[in-house]
Amino acid sequence: MKRGDMAIAALIVIALSWFTYSTLGDNHHHEEAAFASIYVDGELYDKVALTEEGYEIEISSGKGYNLLKVSNMGIEMLESNCPDQICIGFGHIHSKDENIVCLPNRIFVEIDGGDDSKGVDVIVS
Repeated sequence: MKRGDMAIAALIVIALSWFTYSTLGDNHHHEEAAFASIYVDGELYDKVALTEEGYEIEISSGKGYNLLKVSNMGIEMLESNCPDQICIGFGHIHSKDENIVCLPNRIFVEIDGGDDSKGVDVIVS
């Protein structure tokens, strides 16, 4: 290997290292969320604070049964009697604008950020 080849190889390794660190290593840019809005059949059911301490929320409606758990500053669907169980696959969500949807039971959970200062500046009609 010549001196020029080693320099090119070193530059490639440095570039790959920087890219890997910037995409995988620095994942703390999620905006901290403060609340989760829970909608049942299109209506606001509850707005809950996301806390470190765990607590559960049972939702029984004419469409079905769901059990949510708030913990570690996030929320997740623990149980559902829907046939496909896709809503459980969303896992623990904690970042602003993430959501959980259970279509058969018509449940929609959305994370709301605590600070809206980065939202819409002006609405023009």
